[in-house]
Amino acid sequence: MDLHMKKTSRILALLLSLVAVFSLFGCGSKDSGDGSGDSSDDGTVYTISWAHSSSTNDRLALATEKMAAELEEASGGRLKIEHYPASQLGAEREILEGVALGTIDVGIISSGVVAGFSNSVYVTNMPYLIDEREIGWEVYDGEFGQMLGQKTEEEGGWKFLGWCDNSLRMFSNTKREIQTPADMVGLKIRTQENDIHMAIVNSLGASATPVAFSELYTALQQGTVDGQENGIALTYSMGFNEVVKYLTYLPHIYDPYIVCMSTAKWNSLPSDLQELMQEYATKYCQYEREFNLQNDDEYLQKMVDAGLQVYYPTDEQAQLFVDATSGVEDLIRAKVGDELVDAYKEAVAAAKAE
Repeated sequence: MDLHMKKTSRILALLLSLVAVFSLFGCGSKDSGDGSGDSSDDGTVYTISWAHSSSTNDRLALATEKMAAELEEASGGRLKIEHYPASQLGAEREILEGVALGTIDVGIISSGVVAGFSNSVYVTNMPYLIDEREIGWEVYDGEFGQMLGQKTEEEGGWKFLGWCDNSLRMFSNTKREIQTPADMVGLKIRTQENDIHMAIVNSLGASATPVAFSELYTALQQGTVDGQENGIALTYSMGFNEVVKYLTYLPHIYDPYIVCMSTAKWNSLPSDLQELMQEYATKYCQYEREFNLQNDDEYLQKMVDAGLQVYYPTDEQAQLFVDATSGVEDLIRAKVGDELVDAYKEAVAAAKAE
């Protein structure tokens, strides 16, 4: 009798296990998918966590909301974006770590942070090379930008979806007008945790001070740092202009944002949704650039009206900044190699010649 019961129990356990297995593979789950290229619609809804550090009224957020609505409609509700702005899922470094690990699906990250995960991206930090964003768009949409994006996939371990616009980085501070590098001596300037950004600031005579972006407003307010180096739209949308009083209109870096996706999440999507995801990521970059371009002129005027003093260096003064940072190129070459630096400079020269 005991032997019969044991056999019955084993058979029952086996049947329950089989039921569980068939249930797992027979039912669509919210975040499932085999990435096998099957483009059939089985009713599965794929939710994409989409994270960045900018505020809800910044161009990253505005472009996300516009794109997300269009993507959901185009996919028939099969792709849904869960939007996490304002560092809700962590600062940029934490977001990018999450993308690499697969705990966050998509991140929009500035190049200064990406370089810590993908060494090749240090090339984008070349100082005083791109001073017009349209030149930057040409470079990153072209052959060089796509090649660099593929390198980030290999080095960072994510799916590259595109480059959008983190604007032209400029120095602003609470202390004094900066006309030449001599005016930067003694200032503590917030940077990202990026060797090249820090080298640029230090070579200009200031003291580079890494601070998390989410803590920057407080750091400026409390005097932990005297200044920062971000684009116009971000300076306004994050309220930094409420603290800084002086801005020098001389871009030292054109900073692209990377749009990257968890490889695991990408592979979970059927092929037709992969195509849609890529298509609308490209549209997102276009929307974000348009918002950023509109915001720069509007926000600069608002900051001036509120009391921000803007200084435009002469050509001779601008050359002093170029000369002071000339050694940074050698640092970048040591990190990424001559071939990549030369390709970048050639791409910029070609874009400027058009």
